[in-house]
Amino acid sequence: MNFTIDRNALLKPLGHVYSVVERRNTIPILSNVLIETNSSKVSFTATDMDMDIVEETTCIVSSQGKATLAAHTLHDIVRKCPDGSEIKIELKDLNVEVSAGKSKFVLPTLPVDDYPVMTNIERTYEFTVYSVDLANLIDNTKFAISSEETRYYLNGIYLHVPGSNVDKLRAVATDGHRLAQAEIPLPPGAKDMPGIILPRKAVGEIRKLTDETDGEIKIFVSNNKAQFIFPNSILTTKLIDGSFPDYQRVIPKENLNKLIVSNSEFSKAVDRVSTVSMEKSRAVKLSLSHNLISLNVSSHDVGNASEDLEIEYNHASLEIGFNSKYLLDIASQIQGKEIEILLSDSASPALITDPDQDGVIFVLMPMRV
Repeated sequence: MNFTIDRNALLKPLGHVYSVVERRNTIPILSNVLIETNSSKVSFTATDMDMDIVEETTCIVSSQGKATLAAHTLHDIVRKCPDGSEIKIELKDLNVEVSAGKSKFVLPTLPVDDYPVMTNIERTYEFTVYSVDLANLIDNTKFAISSEETRYYLNGIYLHVPGSNVDKLRAVATDGHRLAQAEIPLPPGAKDMPGIILPRKAVGEIRKLTDETDGEIKIFVSNNKAQFIFPNSILTTKLIDGSFPDYQRVIPKENLNKLIVSNSEFSKAVDRVSTVSMEKSRAVKLSLSHNLISLNVSSHDVGNASEDLEIEYNHASLEIGFNSKYLLDIASQIQGKEIEILLSDSASPALITDPDQDGVIFVLMPMRV
């Protein structure tokens, strides 16, 4: 194996694959990236045994072959090379020589035959989505993914066709304190797809790849894996083996107390008053009266804060508390100028919607304040 490639052209695929590799591995080969050349291209493969990514780019190939190298070491070397430099990578016996200008690195390899590849998948269901649609599904829901390992079935995004609306592909995530839901028109071929739970790490990598894709992404789904085909990348991930809870039960159906407020003003006010909130609870109390909302934070150790905002609200006075960080997370997903919050009482969850995005809703559980 012997090829030459521009530093920037090499850094891009390495940036994708090295983030899949865990820094601490009990299995040495999993710390490596598999490099393989053909007549005019080089491919890079990385895996953590739950997900793998294959990235391909053009280069000048002097001789074909393959080798494995420590992913983080190679990425750091390329990152530190001068911008615009030409990098030569050559397999010599049991080592790989990486050279750029007057710099030369000799890196050990591990046997190619030991490298595990999980790219193969039974392509039971196949459909195509636009990169912008997939990005929106992820952006509107990923912040609500649970990090609690014991409830592993909440550690991802639930992608499914809802029985109540078979013309949509819906993404849902929840951590028990908040829930986020987003929809796109149902892509052809996805109608009979079973609901799948995409793991958090795969969701993050898929989102990075959508940023560099302007067009369609092909998706294959089997019973236990999903594969995403990008123009120069293929990402394959195992699915979370579990049943996502019946989230429909926690979405309020009869919240009649509606308030409308400027999203920008509301977010800034919540951020300001929460400066004195306790790090653990981050509680902020919303006191509603006719066309007015008062935000209050009280902390014995740090101090108190309050701020009033004019809003659209014509219902009975109401006081309710929320985690300020969760409120800000949701507000950051609102694309329109206004945020709409539907309430029932101080002990019931709030339903938050974005008037500018159909099918995007958020549910937030209240706090005692």
